Amino acid sequence: MRRTISFFLTLLLAAPAVLADYKITQRTVLGDEFSSEVTTYAKGVRERRESKLIVSGDAQMAAMMEQMMPPMIEISQCDLKQDVQINPKTRSYFVNYRDWSSVPPEKLARRPKQKMVIKGTATVSSTVSDSGRRQQMFGLTARWLKHVNEIETSADSCDGANRVRMESEGWFVNLTLESETCPIPRAEFDDLGGCRPRMIVKSAQDPGFLLDGTIKIFQNGKEQGTQRVEIIELSKQTLDQSLFEVPAGFTEVDSYAELTRPSRGPADTTAITTVSNEAGARGSKGMKTVAIDFFSGSTSKIDQNELRSLISSRLSAAGISGYAVTSQADLISGNFANVVAVDIEKAKESTGAKIGGLFGKVTGTSGTSKAGDSEATISITLYAQDRKTVVATATATEKVKGSSNDAVKAAIEKALPAIIAKLK
Repeated sequence: MRRTISFFLTLLLAAPAVLADYKITQRTVLGDEFSSEVTTYAKGVRERRESKLIVSGDAQMAAMMEQMMPPMIEISQCDLKQDVQINPKTRSYFVNYRDWSSVPPEKLARRPKQKMVIKGTATVSSTVSDSGRRQQMFGLTARWLKHVNEIETSADSCDGANRVRMESEGWFVNLTLESETCPIPRAEFDDLGGCRPRMIVKSAQDPGFLLDGTIKIFQNGKEQGTQRVEIIELSKQTLDQSLFEVPAGFTEVDSYAELTRPSRGPADTTAITTVSNEAGARGSKGMKTVAIDFFSGSTSKIDQNELRSLISSRLSAAGISGYAVTSQADLISGNFANVVAVDIEKAKESTGAKIGGLFGKVTGTSGTSKAGDSEATISITLYAQDRKTVVATATATEKVKGSSNDAVKAAIEKALPAIIAKLK
């Protein structure tokens, strides 16, 4: 679901009344307990979006949600054909290119070594219906419109046959000149690896900017949730160009997963056991430290932080220190006894499962009783200290009621004991 609804068209129609630089703040109400607030700054073809999740009532839940979904800054740099996601807390950023085929090889080399597969098609249509109603809002002529986005994936695509429909209805305005809009569709923030469909644009009508209204989401004909969009502030002002650049002193990371990982600071190697190869070495044997590498394969639908932490906890229970590396540099600089690598060969969700997770919770559609089945096939490889010699391999296939992340978790639990046995 997240993959599908991330395809938003950015072609705008010409409008008689527009703003130059502007700032707009909106609140999206997702349920009784959850809402999100997004402030958008625009200057020419560049945009900056600052978002945060608001949880009402339970302070403990609010703290947990902020840890899971930290406030982020997204900068769209259409002129550079890229989008930048920034994590202010960790002072880091991730660049997602709109056309991966044009990325310089030296930049790709720093990314996780995961294969990009283009499979099947995703047909996108965007249509607008005008009710004829008009009113003035913030000095602009607002039109009451219904905007329908439909995305249909083919049976041979990454996620199989699926149809998502988003209906946005309310007051729309045009905020930018047609010459200052971006003709290149925005990319989804995802790791490099995984599977993407080839996108086919059937129609590209766009109503402008939704100031106030509702958004309904349907999947395969069934309504999944409704969101209420409310405007808090809209103002015209001259914005500094620095708002649309990466702040000085911030560090680029290799993946979106690494960007959203809680701050660890520099790699802590004090817990890493030094492995001596000297014959006849004496002394007590320290706890063996094993590196847990980033996953490869079909990783787009899973939470690597959660699953690598699971592996670390299972290793700890067996008397082995499991260290989830924060970058490929950790593998090179750390003196690990072994390296654990997980390849996700398949992670397939049914329609019901795709609606699960956080989105389902905030829209009131969660519940394992309504979740569909998901299936995952994984292989875990244990490498020697040289990171090349294979010590052991274990595979597993599991089918569960829930998300693909749940299926991968179950498969790891099934395969990991065989790997741990080789480490003892």
